[in-house]
Amino acid sequence: MTIVQEGRLKGVFTGFKDQNTVFEFANGRKWRQKSYRYMYRYAYRPEAKVIEESGRYMLHVEGMNEAIEVRRA
Repeated sequence: MTIVQEGRLKGVFTGFKDQNTVFEFANGRKWRQKSYRYMYRYAYRPEAKVIEESGRYMLHVEGMNEAIEVRRA
């Protein structure tokens, strides 16, 4: 398990949606959701981190109970 990216997401976060959902960190790096998974949560600039787990990149967002698989956008 390795932390690949951590910091705050840019702007408003409204949860996980589908493969078109892009999460942008404050430093400009972007990650795209890899599969459909809908979970709503509103937050402004939440803390987040991308962790590499067994060859997969998982996005963990403050306040969300589950992580979502992502890929670099």
